[in-house]
Amino acid sequence: MEKDLEDNQAIKKLKSLAEDIRFCMYTTWENGRIESRPMTTLDIDSEGNVWFFTSRHTELVKDTNRGQPVTLIYSDPKNNTYLSVSGTAAIVESEHRKDELWNMMSKAWFPGGKDDPDLAVLRVTTQEAAYWDSTSSKMVVFFSMLKAVLTGTTPEGGDHGKLNLV
Repeated sequence: MEKDLEDNQAIKKLKSLAEDIRFCMYTTWENGRIESRPMTTLDIDSEGNVWFFTSRHTELVKDTNRGQPVTLIYSDPKNNTYLSVSGTAAIVESEHRKDELWNMMSKAWFPGGKDDPDLAVLRVTTQEAAYWDSTSSKMVVFFSMLKAVLTGTTPEGGDHGKLNLV
């Protein structure tokens, strides 16, 4: 069933889906081709901005400084949940935000801790998003597909729609 959501409802849905999945493919357009890399979502704030840590010495930071658009692709096939987020990225110089986002797992990537000079805070300002969320069990999804094959109809795929955040 198509369910487009607006404002606070859209942000709430974005948060619930992305924070449950946590890992995304951070996708950019570089040198005439699509580039993707895995990233861990640290937070989604009350405005729908998505927050990450990254290394200052990566191509990702160089691209971010040029204001390139990005897409975040979240996927949880076990739960039939998918999310695509489009926006723009920026490096945010904020010691306060570093403190808020820091967790012990971050130390694996940044052994110098919150004061590691390589640590950068990355914010993706969400412009639009789309989701597909089927809370049904695999068996229900299977029988829905089987019914569609037998009856020549389209299977029910759960909820999907656009998240209008701006």
